[in-house]
Formats: sequence, structure tokens, C-alpha cells
Amino acid sequence: MNEATFNWSGIYEEFATKLLEYKNDRKSLIGKLQNIYEEIGMKLPKMESDGKVLDIDPFTVFGLFNKGITINNRKRILVGIAKQFNLKNEAPSSFDGIPLVNNLSAAFFNFVEERGENDINNLWEVFEVAIRYADNPTQENKLKIQSTYDKVIKQKGIQWNITMGLYWIRPNTYINLDSKNREFIITEKILPEQFIKEVNQFKNIPNGKQYIQLCDLLLDKIKDGQHGYRNFKELSFMAYEQNESVHLVNQHKTQNTDISKNTILYGPPGTGKTYNTVMYAVAIIENKKLEEIKKENYTEVIDRYNKYKEDGLIEFTTFHQSYGYEEFIEGIKPVIHSDEEDETDIQYEVVSGLFKKFCDIAGKPILRKEKCDIGINESPTIWKISLEGSGKNSTRTECMKNDHIRIGYDEYGGEITNLSKGDAGRNILNYFINDMSIGDIVMSCYDCNTVDAIGVVTGEYEWHNEYDEYKRLRKVNWIVKDIKENIIKINNGSRLSNPTVYKLRVDLSDVMDIIEKYSKNTIEVEEKKKNHVFIIDEINRGNISKIFGELITLIEPTKRIGKTEGQKVRLPYSQKLFGVPNNVYLIGTMNTADRSISTIDTALRRRFNFKEMLPDEEVLNDIYVEDVSIKDMFIKMNKRITVLFDREHTLGHAYFLPLKTDPTIDRLANIFKNSIIPLLQEYFYEDYEKIRLVLGDNQKDSGDKQFITIEENDYDDLFGDTDYDFDEMRTYKINSLALTNIEAYRSI
Repeated sequence: MNEATFNWSGIYEEFATKLLEYKNDRKSLIGKLQNIYEEIGMKLPKMESDGKVLDIDPFTVFGLFNKGITINNRKRILVGIAKQFNLKNEAPSSFDGIPLVNNLSAAFFNFVEERGENDINNLWEVFEVAIRYADNPTQENKLKIQSTYDKVIKQKGIQWNITMGLYWIRPNTYINLDSKNREFIITEKILPEQFIKEVNQFKNIPNGKQYIQLCDLLLDKIKDGQHGYRNFKELSFMAYEQNESVHLVNQHKTQNTDISKNTILYGPPGTGKTYNTVMYAVAIIENKKLEEIKKENYTEVIDRYNKYKEDGLIEFTTFHQSYGYEEFIEGIKPVIHSDEEDETDIQYEVVSGLFKKFCDIAGKPILRKEKCDIGINESPTIWKISLEGSGKNSTRTECMKNDHIRIGYDEYGGEITNLSKGDAGRNILNYFINDMSIGDIVMSCYDCNTVDAIGVVTGEYEWHNEYDEYKRLRKVNWIVKDIKENIIKINNGSRLSNPTVYKLRVDLSDVMDIIEKYSKNTIEVEEKKKNHVFIIDEINRGNISKIFGELITLIEPTKRIGKTEGQKVRLPYSQKLFGVPNNVYLIGTMNTADRSISTIDTALRRRFNFKEMLPDEEVLNDIYVEDVSIKDMFIKMNKRITVLFDREHTLGHAYFLPLKTDPTIDRLANIFKNSIIPLLQEYFYEDYEKIRLVLGDNQKDSGDKQFITIEENDYDDLFGDTDYDFDEMRTYKINSLALTNIEAYRSI
């Protein structure tokens, strides 16, 4: 998906303008459409009951490539349109944010037996007037679009579809009001409550005047980006994403929560963003509504949160300027092996980053044998093991029968203490004895192309002297055996090589597929996976393009593994295919005082649902220090900050919550000294006059009550008759005595 714009809007608007030329020459238009479908080898959809195409309106033309057909076919039709109508814009690479009409009612008119005499003409009229008003929004054009719109919505079968059609032809002017967008607009509370009442909660389609007013109101509300979307295209995209997440409950019982797959909590510092991530995460994992969790005791919620974190269901990281793709997805890193002689061996391996590891674990199906978990660990290494050699042999047969694996190098003895770099089996023995872990997977090599068994390591290294050879042993639970599976494809096209033991660069998901293929009667594959939550604190501090790379598209709900449009990409280092599981939720936090939401990476804006966390004075109810209302003081300071700076730099209520259990002047002084005043210094770049205004110092009748006092300077006395041009004749000083004076706070 294009990172900067919704690249479909150019060709959509150009084609709409081009269609105006055919308003009075519809036979030529139909001929061109028939030519397009013939050239691309498709059949023009049925327009009349007898299969003929007698007439057509412009919205139905757009419906040809905006309905439930494959993306490839949509592109083919648009490529043909661009060629046939000599359009300058090319067919888009994606169709994000575009609503689709139902295949069964893709035409905007009824069969000739059922439609009114002027139905198609009316559609052409509203089409023309809509373009004219969008390109030249005069009062005269506004009245015309309102009246023609009112005429069309009375036609049989039109209703909400007309708003979809208007959005297709001029998406920067008209809002699509399909069910997803209507629900999104109401739940997001973007529009004034009074207006929502006027349109009766969208139970009926608004009239022309209401519709144009709605478009204007919405554009004015969202243009600054504070809601996480700045135009109707971004809003439509976000509405679909949220709808996809909320309604997945109807398809998958594992997703009953009402929280979007990708959510960013944003707001000023101290407004409870990190606090809320705990409740969001628990609600997601327990498949509950967020409001249900918020009603619970927070101590109990955070106890469950910590338990889920220990269990690997929650991962937490913080973005910063040095954070990169290698830490997040994968990179090449040195792995150091040391022996008892302090000899160091450095090898370079492709290592999965934090998010990739998390996704690998989240996407791992639960395999059970005879109702018992087969014991794969949280992050298993997959090993190639040669049992004596290739083909049938006595060691292989014995290992399969007795559930273990055996290797040689018996000449070094059971205790390995004196291997040097030159010893042939040094790395192999190090792998087998030290690196292999319980819960890892072993794939038995039958020959250079195939494996004949897959097992899970269940025991530590053992030395068995009763065997004549191959005395080194580890116990294994063979999941499948007596198979012949060619693994060249999943092994990056490479054959299995000679070393007895080494790590395979094979994906766990590929191994699981083989297991499922050969063990349908003995292994239960539990598809129901638990929800997992990946929390990214300070998400706006990282370079999103650098960190996510090609995965920025894969986190979209519709692109997740298992979805219709699910995708995988080939990672640059490992060359393995990777996708994001559908049960992984992303929660980010963003401090708007650090960086305005209106300037964040577009890639984030379009993939995440933004939830604003504002200062909540209600949580400070009934908090008094002596007789000073902390709530009233808090409200007054934030009003002043909003006027002097903006709402993104207000104070969060969390700074004052310690006063709930310790409402003393000493605690309040500590909060102001260590949090509030330093924060105001940062906000106003040490412009102490503004800081004094926020703290009300300019209105206090005594210097004892002022947090910031003013000292007038005699520069002649300080510097003599220097000719230096001093900007200020005063300096400012923090008055520590005022911090413990309750009157100083009362005067705020």
C-alpha cells in the first residue's frame, strides 16, 4: 500500500470528469465498455433482465470495478478504462479506503420494467452537479447538488448507495455513508450530538441539505488530524479497519473484544496512557469488552497482566531514535562460543528481532498427542540430525524404536573438556551438548533431500557406554516418523549438508504443516490460539519506516495470516516468508507533548485506530490539601496552558494522584518541584513570564506566594559600562518557600 497517499483517487476523479463527455452519448460509452471487457477477456455484467445493455449511468460504470471481485480483476478493468478513455493517471496499486457495492445490486438503476422514466437521467444530473460543486463550491452549486440529491434518493433501490457513488467521484468532498462509516462516525463522536439527533442516528438517509452539511462538518472536524485521520479517504479506511476488528467475533470466537487490532493511545503526559495499556491488554487476552475491565479493581487487573506477561502473551518495548529493523524484525548478529580454555569462536547468525519472535510464538498452533501437550518450547530451535548416516541403518531403527537420538565422536569421551578449534567435532558436540534445549525440534535426515521423522527434545545430554558406538544421546518424543518429506523448498532451496547436527533455517510454521500432514490421526492441532498483545511505548519516537520496513503493510487486519487478503513477505536476511498472525494486537502510546499527532508518520496514521487520552479532572474529585481543591487548581492551570500553548501540552491528572493517599503540603510541594515546574519549563522553553501566568504568580499580592519570583538586575553594577545589549533587565528564580505555602496554591 502506498505510504503517502491513497493513490486511487487520481484516476477516479479523472475518469469521473471524462465520463461527463458521455452524458448525452451513452451508446458510445456502452460501446467503449464492451470493448474493454472484450480486450481483457471478461464478460460485461448483466444490465437488463434479457442480458442487453440499453442504457447506463455513471455510478454504475464506477460500480463495475468497485464491487466484490478480485483485486486483480479490478485492476484489469481500470487498466482497460485508462487505455480506452486516454486517461493520464495509471490504475492504482491498492484500493484502500474504497467501499464496495454488493455484487447482486451493483447497478444504480433497476431493470427497465421496474425503473422510472427519468431514473438514469437523474443519476447523470446529480453526477454532473456533484462534480461541479466539488470543483467550484458556490452557493448556487450547493443548492443544485442538494435538490438533485433529494430527487435521486427517492428512486427505488438507491438510498445509501448514492453517498458511496459521490465519494468515488470526489472523495475529498463527499463522505460515503455505508453502514461501516455510519457506525464509525457515531462511535467516534466526531459530529455534534445535536446533528446526530437531527439525522436520527442515521436510521434514515439524510436529505440533501443535511448530507452537504454533514460533509462540511466532518471535514472541519478532522482536517487537523487530531482524530487520527485528516480526510474522508483516511476516515473510510479507519472505519473499515475498526469494523473488521469489532465484528470478527461473528467469525472467530477467539476475538470477542471490542478493541481494534492496532491502537494508539495518545495525549499529554500523565493522562494514563501506559496505565490504560494494562486494561487494554487484559481485555484483549480475556476476550472481554474494555468497559468490563475498567469496572474491575485495578490491582487485580494488573496482577493478571503481569501473569500474562510471564506467560509470553504480552511483550513490551519502547521505541527510540536508535531502535531499528534489526532489533524489531531480524538482523545478522555475532554469536560467541567459549570453551573452558577461554578460546572464543565468533559466528554470525540471522537472529529474529523482538516482534518477529513474538509473532512466531503467537502463530504457533498447539499440538497435542493423546490430549497431552507435546512440549515444544516457546521459541524452539529447529535442528537437523543425522542418525549414523543416510538411508536405513541400525542406529536409525534403534532411535525410532526407543525415542531418542544418538551421535558419535566417541573418541573424545563422555565429558568434553579439552576440545580446541582444530578438532573436527567441536561445533557439532557444542550444538548437541550445550545449545540444544528441551522443547527444541529435531528433523531426522534420511538423505540430502528428505527427512524421515520429526521429534521434540525431551531430555538433557547423556553418555551411554553400553552402546558400541554413537554413545551420545538425548531423549526425544517422535511426533511423526516413517515418512519421506522433501524439505528443499522450505529450506531456502538448499539440500541438507553433511554435519551431523546443525541449526536449520526452516520456519516453525512449515514444520507444523508437515506434522499436520502426516499425523491427522495421532496429533490434535488446536487452531484456537490465544490473543497476544505487543505494546510499544513512545511509538512516535522511533523511525517507523526504519523499524517496520516491509512489515508496515502486514500489520493491517486485512493482511494478517488467515485473512482473505493475507500476505507474507520474504525477509531480507533470512530469505524466509513471514506474516503477522491474526491473533496479535498492537498497542502503542504516544505523548503528544513530544511530537504533534498531526505530523506523525502517515504509515502509522492509516494503520492504527487512535484513542485520545485527555486530562480527567473527575479522578481528582474530593482531593483536598488542607482546604485547597486540587481539582479546581488542576482545571485552572490547564485552561491557562491551552490558551498560552495548546491542548496537547496540558497537565495530566496522574501527577496529582499520589495526593489521594497522602494529601499533605509536603507531597504537593514535591509534585510541583519535581514534576509540574520542570514540565512547564520544558513546555515554554523557560519563558518564565508564561510559566508565571500558568501558576497565577502575576495575580498574587505577595512574593511569598509566587512560585517564580522576579529579580531586577543592575547591569551597570554587574558589568560596568559595557556596551552589550541586554534583552532583559530581570532574572527569575524558583521560590522554594512558596512550594510549602498553602496560600501559594490557593491563589492559583
